[in-house]
Amino acid sequence: VEIRLDMVDDIICNISTLNDNTHPALLTSESRINVALSGTAIQSSSTLPMGKAENAIDGNSDPVWEHYSCSSTVYQVKPWWRLELPGVYRVSEIQVTNRIVSRERLDGVEIAIGNSLTPSKTFINLHKSSEITDALTFCEVKVYGGRYPVHHNMIIKV
Repeated sequence: VEIRLDMVDDIICNISTLNDNTHPALLTSESRINVALSGTAIQSSSTLPMGKAENAIDGNSDPVWEHYSCSSTVYQVKPWWRLELPGVYRVSEIQVTNRIVSRERLDGVEIAIGNSLTPSKTFINLHKSSEITDALTFCEVKVYGGRYPVHHNMIIKV
């Protein structure tokens, strides 16, 4: 799944990943669990100590940069931020909290959701594909969904 954000004026951007075949009644209570809190965040560069990648998944949605609650890369071409979830997840919604100022830093951001085969994990990438030097800054990423059951192939000899 890929989504592009343009002209972001709101503090909070909600992105629903449900397709046309998913009925809201089919979502369970586990879909409202912020699974990002159990993940690991990395980014292409950092404005330490304030802009660490993990600031965006610490559960603190404070949109004020000076409160050490936001992540930020340095100004660079194609900045990115990645969340790795500890398993394969069904993602139903992503919520990104923007900064209260410099909201344009999310303009043109692309969000990609995917799974790796080995090890089995779900990745959520926020990146800018433009050749223009820019920083990628936001204050919180919440990911709602639940784990897919993992079935291991087993050979049993009797």
